[in-house]
Order: sequence, then C-alpha cells, then structure tokens
Amino acid sequence: MKGSARFFALCLATILVGGSLYGTVSNASPFSLPIGTVVLDAGHGGHDPGATASWQWEDHVYLQEKTITLELVRKIADALRAARPDIDLVLTRDSDTYLALQDRADVAAKLNPGVGKSIVFVSVHANSSPSAEPSGFEILVKQTDKRLRFLDAQVQDWAIARFANQTASELNRLLNRENLLFATAVREQMAKNFPQARDRGVKEQDVWVLNASKVPSVLVEVGFVSNSDDAYLMTQQTWLDQMADTLAAGILAYINLY
Repeated sequence: MKGSARFFALCLATILVGGSLYGTVSNASPFSLPIGTVVLDAGHGGHDPGATASWQWEDHVYLQEKTITLELVRKIADALRAARPDIDLVLTRDSDTYLALQDRADVAAKLNPGVGKSIVFVSVHANSSPSAEPSGFEILVKQTDKRLRFLDAQVQDWAIARFANQTASELNRLLNRENLLFATAVREQMAKNFPQARDRGVKEQDVWVLNASKVPSVLVEVGFVSNSDDAYLMTQQTWLDQMADTLAAGILAYINLY
C-alpha cells in the first residue's frame, strides 16, 4: 500500500483502535513529552554568508554571520553534551556548507524522537540593520496564524501515532504555546547573563525555518554585526563562550520543564 491510500488506511486504523503498531495514541500534548533530542541549526553557510560587516579596530575585521553561528552552535553542543549526555544532539550543519531552509526544518520534522520523547529546534543567527544604531538580542518564534499540516500523504508511521488524536487546530495551538514557553526560557537566561545588552524581546516573525518547523522551535538573534559594539563582542572568545553557555542554559531551562 503506497501514497495517500496507505496514509488514510493508517489514520483510519488509528482512529478505530486508538493505537498503532508504534504504541497507544495519547491525548497528551505531543510537544510536552520529555525532550530527548536537540537540533541545533547554524544559520546560513556555504555560498550564503548571511549578514556581513567590515570594521576597523586594531585591525581590519570582516564578519560573516555564517562563521559566527557555526562557532556558537559547536560551543552550544559541547555545553549540552557536558550537562546532559543523555540527550541526543543533531547539527543541521557542522561545516561551511549550504543547506536549504526546508532541509533545515525537515531535519527536526522527519526525525523520529523515540517513544515518549520529544524534539526541540534552535536556529542561531546574527542580526543586521541598514543603520549602525540597533543592537541587542531577540528571540523569534513562528507566527501563530501560520498553520502546519502534521498529517499528510508523506507522513511517517511514528508521526501518525503521535499526532492522530488531535485536530490540526489543536496541534497548532499546542505548538504555539510551547514555542512561547521555549522562547521565554531562552530570553530569561540571555537577559540574566547579558544585562548590558538591549533585550529586544520575543517576537513572532514570518521566518521560513520557523513556520515550517513541526517541533517547538526558536530562532535566536545574538546581536547585530552592523553595530560596532555588538560586532566587536562577536570577535571575542570570552563573549562567544558566554553566549554559547547562556543559550545552552536556556535550552536546558526549557527541557527541565518536562
């Protein structure tokens, strides 16, 4: 049995017997299970440098967002491994390679979290502005009115067991709630550890990688490469280490909710 016929047959079986070969379907939120996997996404890469800026301090420095985000993601992964070796870590990229936005979202969406486990997705970026004035950090979540389809013709068997017992509206509502909880946990850690930085808050934004993500997800803008003070900090290993540890702490704070 293939394609849509297989999909509808599996859905019908799930509805009729309240379960599947992959376990009993639960009415509990599929996004509030204990988190077993963290997907870390370093923004941009390869031929896509992201935001760039040139600055003259002691020496001329050319900043590329793709380099900053990759270094931070590697450091975040190290911090999480040290704190929680029981959690699986997946990096969408671990080198200077290009990855399409849909492919980044698919890493988390198609990954089987395992029975009784959940996944979170964190995309790390550096901001930029036409003006040199804006500074600080912000945490983005998907727009609440962007509705995701959790069950379609390409759905995997484990996802049917996980999502078939809630309506699409309920799943989207539950996901939006978790996104906000996740973003709040990360923001609190950043505000505590970087009190001198401008806290730009948690914002809904029309960002592809968030709107396409079927797991609790945040996109963190760590600072502005277009702002001299922010940009200089991004060249400092002490700041990069502190930022990575802070983001890891924010992720762990959310994980510890469950």
